[in-house]
Amino acid sequence: MLSLFVTILTALQVPQPNLVRSRTFQIVAPQGWKVRDSASDIWLEHSTGASLRIIRSSRPTQNFDSYARLGVDRIMAPLGFAKFEEPRRFKDSDEESLQYEIRGNRLSERRRILYRVIFRKTGIFEVVYESSEDRFDILLSEAQAVASSLELLPEPPPARGTTGRRTR
Repeated sequence: MLSLFVTILTALQVPQPNLVRSRTFQIVAPQGWKVRDSASDIWLEHSTGASLRIIRSSRPTQNFDSYARLGVDRIMAPLGFAKFEEPRRFKDSDEESLQYEIRGNRLSERRRILYRVIFRKTGIFEVVYESSEDRFDILLSEAQAVASSLELLPEPPPARGTTGRRTR
């Protein structure tokens, strides 16, 4: 009886991950990450000042490499003295991704950003992990675990009987 009580007490004390949903996808956020927004995209923030955004993008009109490079340019625009490393390419049977590491200044603070564009048959996702230069590696594995937990939600079917005509 005592061992059952200890097991239950221990289970209650272990921090449970938080399931965070947008309209079309969900992720698992570890303890310590707070949700800033979860409408169409998911934006998490950590108490250290790190942030993680996961954005579901529309299908690009240009090729995947060009799409990813435009995303890098968009992220670099507000940074001072920004530069990026050559992309790393990942590919498996279900998805392809490009990952860039970006460094620059946001006001007077050195920032480091990991930008990854994931192309799946079901859509394109952008993952943007940002932290201070000196704390970047501390939460990197958690940010990668969040991104790998990405799961699509089934979209509701269109309402029946709506043909675009109004009835009186």
